[in-house]
Amino acid sequence: RRQMPHKIYYFDLYGRAEAARMMYSHAKVEFEDIRLTKEQFAEMKEAGKFEFGQLPLLETDDGKSLSQSVAINRYVARTNGYYPEDPVEQWANDSAVDALGDLAMNAMKIHFAPNEEAKTAAIENYMGKAMPAFLEKFDKRAEGKKFMGGDKMMFADFCTAAFFCSPGMAQAADLIAKYPAFAAMVEAYKAELADYLANRPKCAF
Repeated sequence: RRQMPHKIYYFDLYGRAEAARMMYSHAKVEFEDIRLTKEQFAEMKEAGKFEFGQLPLLETDDGKSLSQSVAINRYVARTNGYYPEDPVEQWANDSAVDALGDLAMNAMKIHFAPNEEAKTAAIENYMGKAMPAFLEKFDKRAEGKKFMGGDKMMFADFCTAAFFCSPGMAQAADLIAKYPAFAAMVEAYKAELADYLANRPKCAF
């Protein structure tokens, strides 16, 4: 039994910490959701709190500080029964999360575009190329399944849910609907995580 709850340090956003929050909540494991201001982050970074100078950070009950979001998510999945034992299923989960990371990088180009022209180009690339290519592949993976993990949400499911259950996805609803198997899986995520989604703090993304 854990002596103290694990602590997730991140900004007041969903972003790269949301999959871990979802897994702990779904597993009914207590954790501290520590949301830092930019000023608090800068102070803690200066003090050497963050190994790579980035968030999120997961602090375990025995005082270990774990960095890098995908590795954190995989750790949380493994320690809460959401990571498969079969090597092929591990590959399926890991490759899905890698593909999701590629999609997220395209989304980030919109947020960090230096000017309106670059932002418009980034949106066109994201909605016109990157997102449809992702949805086409994930629609095939979703065929005949409730979740990617079958009847139970697994590592890749939580990472996908964290991305596709964000408020910004409302803008992509019509596009997602063109891929019915994946669209149904996203609805299954929303149903499975309904309590969490209804009660989590409201963030833009």
